[in-house]
Amino acid sequence: MIEELLIKYWGFSSFRPNQREIILSVINGHDSLVQLPTGGGKSICYQLPALAKSGVCLVFSPLIALMKDQVDQLKKIGISSIAIHSGLTANELGVEMQNIVNEKYKLVYLSPERGSSQLFRSYLKQINISFFVVDEAHCVSQWGHQFRPEFLKIGELRALSPDSNLIALTATANRDVKNDIVKYLHLQSNYKSFLSSFCRPNLSYIVINDNNNFHKLLDILFKVKGSTIIYVNTRKKASEISNLLNKNKISACYYHAGLDMRQRDAIQSKWIKNEERVIVCTNAFGMGIDKPDVRLVVHFDTPSSPEAYYQEAGRAGRDGLKSHCILLANSNTKILSHQFPKIEQIKHFLNCLYNYHQIAFTAGKGISYKFDLSEFTNNFDIPIHLALNSLNIINSLGYIKNENIHHQNKIKIQINHEDLYSYQVKNEHLDSIIKMLLRTYVGLFDNYIPIQIGFLSDRLNCSITELKIALNKLNADGIIDYIPKSSNNTITYLKSRPTIVNIDTKLYSQLKNQSEYRERYIEDYVKNTSICREKFLLKYFEEISQKNCGNCDICRSLNKKIKLTSHNKTLIAEIKELTLNNKINLKEIISRFDAYEGHEIIANIQWLLENSYLIKINNKYSWNEK
Repeated sequence: MIEELLIKYWGFSSFRPNQREIILSVINGHDSLVQLPTGGGKSICYQLPALAKSGVCLVFSPLIALMKDQVDQLKKIGISSIAIHSGLTANELGVEMQNIVNEKYKLVYLSPERGSSQLFRSYLKQINISFFVVDEAHCVSQWGHQFRPEFLKIGELRALSPDSNLIALTATANRDVKNDIVKYLHLQSNYKSFLSSFCRPNLSYIVINDNNNFHKLLDILFKVKGSTIIYVNTRKKASEISNLLNKNKISACYYHAGLDMRQRDAIQSKWIKNEERVIVCTNAFGMGIDKPDVRLVVHFDTPSSPEAYYQEAGRAGRDGLKSHCILLANSNTKILSHQFPKIEQIKHFLNCLYNYHQIAFTAGKGISYKFDLSEFTNNFDIPIHLALNSLNIINSLGYIKNENIHHQNKIKIQINHEDLYSYQVKNEHLDSIIKMLLRTYVGLFDNYIPIQIGFLSDRLNCSITELKIALNKLNADGIIDYIPKSSNNTITYLKSRPTIVNIDTKLYSQLKNQSEYRERYIEDYVKNTSICREKFLLKYFEEISQKNCGNCDICRSLNKKIKLTSHNKTLIAEIKELTLNNKINLKEIISRFDAYEGHEIIANIQWLLENSYLIKINNKYSWNEK
């Protein structure tokens, strides 16, 4: 049955390693802790069981963008799903909660804050829950990347549905984090653990030091063909490098959070369809993207942490074919660039943030506000790098949640069919618009439906401005609830404003130490000249590899550095002479050299093969004239 679902909805004929076992564990009602590397196929591990089991699957996810990406992808393959987040209006929320109770959706994505609300808990008892999912489960732990207090409350929800099992998924978690996941999510004592290796044998990790990174980038792109991602640390640099690549006849586009949703969707679509070879982007790109044939990922700037590097580099070669992950460095590279603000600076920043949104003492909890970083830093004379770092820290400390919320144009008809007809008769100038909406979109009486303003204006032969005026009129008359398209950077306050801001010094020290450790590790990774790159990365994730990958720049360099004594230099010259114009098997080669031990001959032949001096075809060796 599960194989049939896999083929029907995802078009795959077989499961990836561990997927089948995880899916069966969830279907059979076991709590499960799953650690799969980036690109390991985590989503199918709960999405498929959600189809196989009766009821509604509740998925807790930390990011609105990730939830929306997942829902969009599920809808494309015909699986009913919805994202419940702070971007929904009160009316939308009421409608969708009733739809969830009525089991209109198989999967419901929601933020931990929404799950802990009293409104949601009141509905929870009415929902037939198949099982719970906690994505990015490392957030449950204060040792995780983004500490969010509401994650700790997810385990409490299980008491309201005690027969529902839970699956916790993460790509990165050390021993302490795993223990916290088990503890705070109240995993059953007999829970199943699925921990996969971080090893990606098809990836080649390379660090290149060059004082002219763009020149080196061009050289790489001319040598390595195929779909490419280039990560940079600023929006400006993304557009600049993209333009330079196009001038050098390499098709490229750029992507960052400063572009509107329509632009980002169009750019992403062109790259996925291979209409553009290269996408130059900030770390805003990649979430929810599963393009299997990425042959090359280049970090033009040094990443902030091993986690970030592993996840971003891991977007290469998801089809299992050989791919390259290259990090460019130079003598001017600043590794430890993410300065950790002092406690007093954080306190000052937070107080400025409260004042910016005019939040009174003991108020603000649970309220979301628009946030313009440029306006804020100008108003309070705070350096932008300090503001960004402070914003990340107070997010991690559990004071706020900072996200980009994107609204599509959406409408829902608020009155019944009879009243709508009466309105059309009395308002003939709006009749054509109402009819067009009813003909074009299904379900307007029951749900909030996304509409395409440009498409409708073309069909109605009117301007976009005229159409928006009409929609606003219908909204003002109570005929529809119209939600215009918008894109806002928002801050949601998770705590009321205190009279005195106190920073948890213990947690602050933990975050600071973590940050410094991650930066040092990246610095050591870049400077490393002796340890296999993959082995170096795996160690960070507490996975000890006994063998070198053989693909990275370090392994290749070590192979080439085999010391050749005068003795084996002579032997290699003789092997070359023997195989230059002949194809000869190993037994014959050994028989020609009485002066050498068999193991010595074999060792030198192996080195010649690894470095492409010899070619082996049908068990016969010949010299590679290159």
